[in-house]
Amino acid sequence: MPRNLTKLRYLSVVCDSGSCSIPEALYKAKKLRTLILLYPKGDLGEIPTQLFSSFRYLRVLDLAQANLVEKNLHSLELSWGDDHEGQLVLLDTLLQNNVNLMSLTISSCPKIRYIPPSLGNLVNLKTLTIRWCEELVSLPLQLQNLSCLQSLEICECHSLSAPPQSISGLISLKYLSIENCSHIRSLPIGLEHLSSLEHLMIMYCPSLVFLPNEWQNLSMLRSLCILSCPQLSSLPDSIQYVRTLRNLEIHGCPGLNVLPQWIINLTLLRSLAISDCPNITPLPDSLQCLTNLQRLSIQECPRLEEHCKKNIGDGWPKIAHIAHIYIGSPELKKENVASSSSC
Repeated sequence: MPRNLTKLRYLSVVCDSGSCSIPEALYKAKKLRTLILLYPKGDLGEIPTQLFSSFRYLRVLDLAQANLVEKNLHSLELSWGDDHEGQLVLLDTLLQNNVNLMSLTISSCPKIRYIPPSLGNLVNLKTLTIRWCEELVSLPLQLQNLSCLQSLEICECHSLSAPPQSISGLISLKYLSIENCSHIRSLPIGLEHLSSLEHLMIMYCPSLVFLPNEWQNLSMLRSLCILSCPQLSSLPDSIQYVRTLRNLEIHGCPGLNVLPQWIINLTLLRSLAISDCPNITPLPDSLQCLTNLQRLSIQECPRLEEHCKKNIGDGWPKIAHIAHIYIGSPELKKENVASSSSC
């Protein structure tokens, strides 16, 4: 190892026997730009977390001959700067050699444009989070190979114009969140096959025009949240067949002008929240038949708030049976809650 590491820019580390670790002295090379690990007869073992955080100026990290063992990583969070080619090489290497990975987060990679197909090798993966990847344009088809995946979050990927072409293979998925992806126009094909899905969140997707038509097979869905999707003009009729739905939230969707009559079929619905949807009016008559509905919140919907005014609004008889009612500004909440408890 060189004596003066502070000015070192390029370094190759060679280990030719047994299990090798990265020398502690290496972390003194704060200005290192290229690091190549050559372990032809040994293996690197675990990848220390400081390998990714200690070298601010690192542009090339070559682990292709580091013999990364398959069982060393169960959780991995990756975050890079601008060297997208180096990112892809490292990411592909890690994905190919860590099939037992259970949690993967890829964040703050502003130049990465795609994720390698080797993502599909992670057959044991349970949690996948992709966020703050501004130039990511697509996700690999092999995503649908992740049959053990339980949680998928895609956030702040503004170049992603289409979700994965198919997610029908994600048969264990329980939680799906797509947030702040400004160019996504539709949800993934195969959503109807996610029979284990319990929570679906779609937030800040201004280009989203429509939702899939087939919902009847989502037999475990308990919560649906749609937030700030201004171009969305209707809810699919097949949502009425999701009889397990308990929580429905619709916020910031001015394109919606009606809450469908078929809401009567959501017999287990316990909470309904509508806000900043100024064109929704009136409430459907069937709402009064939802005997399990315990909470209703209506905020920033002037016409609907007028429609639901206590005792005098045309919609009041439809909601008077609900235990907890929140209508209008926060100052009115206490009055509404008190009045609803006496009904």
